[in-house]
Parts: sequence; structure tokens; C-alpha cells
Amino acid sequence: METEKLVKLLIGLGVVLLALPFALKLMPKPMTFERVQAGFAKAGLPVESFEMTTPSNESAATAGARIGGAGVTIYQYDDEGKIARYTEYQKTDPGTAIVAQWNLAESLGAAKPKQTPTRYARRGMFLIVAMGDDTALLDRIIAAFKAA
Repeated sequence: METEKLVKLLIGLGVVLLALPFALKLMPKPMTFERVQAGFAKAGLPVESFEMTTPSNESAATAGARIGGAGVTIYQYDDEGKIARYTEYQKTDPGTAIVAQWNLAESLGAAKPKQTPTRYARRGMFLIVAMGDDTALLDRIIAAFKAA
């Protein structure tokens, strides 16, 4: 009886040891700024500059880039609450959206605001914000970031 249990234990241990290398390959690689930059190059996006900048918006690290004329800022956070807050800041305020939709500001005599198109995405503890006039390029930047 003891021998059967020992044999089963050894077989189970052998299966785990054989499956471990394959399971480790399935694990996602951790996100890094270098990996994001390589993802932009792999997607064929023209990266004009990519440099680490002074951390802002309570991030642990920040990188700035120019990609095809669009301004891109990538934030790395070490706190779930901070990244959630700054991700929410990127969303359009409901009041502003209503005023824009109903053209209330223009009907009261204000000049029509010119807002630069912006796209953002979050992946893990990284947040990317891309701004520029070419919305198709912004969408490609966000897609490349999500695929990196």
C-alpha cells in the first residue's frame, strides 16, 4: 500500500516537472518600456523619439514619445488606486459631453472649442495617452500598445 502511494507521488512529481517548462512559456512576459517601444517598431509605427521623462501624475516612471506626429505619454504605476484614478481622468466628463452634443456653448455665443483628439488605454500597471490630429494613427498606437 505504501509502495503504491510512493509510485503515484513520484509519477505525479515527474509529470509536474515535465510540464513546468511548457507552463512557464505560456505565462505572459512582464510589461516594460522597452517592450512597448519594440511593439511600436513591430507594428511599423514611425517612432521619432522615445525617452524617459520625470515621473508625473503620481506615476513611478514616465516615458514620452513622438510617433508619426502624435504625442504619446506612457505612465507606469506601482499603485492600483493611482492608475485607476488617472485612467478615469482620461474619460470625457458627462457634463462636458452634454454641452458639446447640444452645442450649448455656441448657442450662448462662445467660440467652438478645438479639442485635440486623444486616445488612451490601460494594460496592467501601464497607462498610455496618445494625442494628435490623425485619429487613425492614434488607434494604431493604442492597438500596438495593447499587443506589445
